[in-house]
Amino acid sequence: MLLIEKVIGNLAGIATGGRLIDLLDLDWFDTGKTILRKRTRAGNEVGIRKDSTPLEDGDILYMDAEQVIVVNIIPCECIVFKPDSFKDMGTVCFEIGNKHIPIFINEEAEVLVEFENPLYRLLERSGYEPRREVRKLLKTHALIVRRHGNNYTRKITIK
Repeated sequence: MLLIEKVIGNLAGIATGGRLIDLLDLDWFDTGKTILRKRTRAGNEVGIRKDSTPLEDGDILYMDAEQVIVVNIIPCECIVFKPDSFKDMGTVCFEIGNKHIPIFINEEAEVLVEFENPLYRLLERSGYEPRREVRKLLKTHALIVRRHGNNYTRKITIK
């Protein structure tokens, strides 16, 4: 078993040099776990023990002269919709957040959540025109509130 304690990099930024790429398929909800034990597509057993930073699609977990083990987030059935305005975006994200359902927002300002029939019907009734699609739920843009200095002013940034 290979024990992984940190991510080496991502396929987007590191050349694999013709090595065999062995994919470690993970569900989106497994990417945030700090301890994980899985098998790659080629049958390599991998144990992951890391900090709380979520794994991302394409993360390189292991690399030697012959192979590279890479994270592959498995696509799942999702609700996808695009609110018409920032107010709609805030309202719908607040309502979904109250149900404690993880929300993902992509670069096209689409909102994605794992498919749930009651939520889908609620969004339809509210006029958001949701679509049922199979997508990868990738790391969301998180709002972070930071306190600067001793004057207790807060700055909100999107990461």
